[in-house]
Amino acid sequence: MPSLARSRWQRFGLNASRYALGPIGGLVVPWLVIHQSGSQAAWGDALRIIIPLQLFIHVAAWGSRDHLLRLFASTEVQPRTLVAQSMITRAAVFLPILLLIGLLGNGPWPFAALWAGGAMLASSFEALFIWQKRFGLMLLMDAMGLLVQCAALVLLGPLNTSTVLVTFTLGAAVKLGILRVWSYNLPRHEPSIDVFGVSIRSHFMDAFPFFLIGFSGLLASRIDLYTANALLPPVEVGRYQIIASLFVQCQALAALVVLPLSRDLLKLNVESVARYARRARMWAALGLIPLCAMAWVLFCFGFGFRLAWHTMAAAALMVWPVFAYVPYINTLYKHGRQRTVMWSNFAAAATSCVLTALLLPSLGPTGGLLAAAAGQWLMLASITGAIRRMHAVPGM
Repeated sequence: MPSLARSRWQRFGLNASRYALGPIGGLVVPWLVIHQSGSQAAWGDALRIIIPLQLFIHVAAWGSRDHLLRLFASTEVQPRTLVAQSMITRAAVFLPILLLIGLLGNGPWPFAALWAGGAMLASSFEALFIWQKRFGLMLLMDAMGLLVQCAALVLLGPLNTSTVLVTFTLGAAVKLGILRVWSYNLPRHEPSIDVFGVSIRSHFMDAFPFFLIGFSGLLASRIDLYTANALLPPVEVGRYQIIASLFVQCQALAALVVLPLSRDLLKLNVESVARYARRARMWAALGLIPLCAMAWVLFCFGFGFRLAWHTMAAAALMVWPVFAYVPYINTLYKHGRQRTVMWSNFAAAATSCVLTALLLPSLGPTGGLLAAAAGQWLMLASITGAIRRMHAVPGM
């Protein structure tokens, strides 16, 4: 038992380390772009392409990670074969759009297509890594990709949108190289199964519910950034993305904290989960004070952003509700309430989008963070309301 617990916490530590690369890269990469180019506009110009491309990559994934994990557990077909089938079916949609991006003209678009293609291929194996518990390999791929990208940002000289996208492409290429070396140790496809014989329509229909849940969650947490990208000039887009993305990563901490306890939470009744959620809310409230202080110091001395106290208060209001409702998500899934989570996400995204369009032009980053906070508080009200209704049902 001790060795089992040690192995479980080791996997959690590797996954947490990999997660930590997200906020590290989200700060180091724009800092290097700004300092190497001498202008905040350089990062903002690159974001004009990076933000919609990241959304496109997520849509093209079409819920494949969660869908594949379900298939791995319910079929005798080798996981690698299922991954290959999934990539082939999604290529029917992904490749034509990627080709169109590459043909848009000279400048950054061909590099954008290369990066999107490399990122798509690398992420296609995430479900297989999770299933085989290869968290160390995932950490290695992400760390080496980030390291090579940062080195390229320093060495490539004067930076513009094209060279920034080249560095993203190099990072994706390193991940693919590591993936290729690792794949030599995998079993080959079963000769009796035709990986090209899968029904594209069937795959998209089967994976559609997983896509909706993931896509709605993405919109709920990032719709303010998409709206800012459409409304603000490049300099302001770059500034807002750096600020908002750090606090979005802080929101993701809630899921990371709950992850090692997911199996235990699934076994608990609603009252026990509610007690855990109350403790999570309390610790989150206490942790937000030093977190916001550290973020202010980082923005002030690292990027030269002089943020007012009410901006940091808006950020805290954006982060705290996530810790309050995330412990309940698995309980809703256990009782088949996935649609409740999905529609709550869409409602939060719509609310945040409208408020961002109204508040961001006049209040700047504070307005965008307040809009995002409103969406998260709506999520909290919706999720806790659903839990209360479930608890009122006889026999629950």
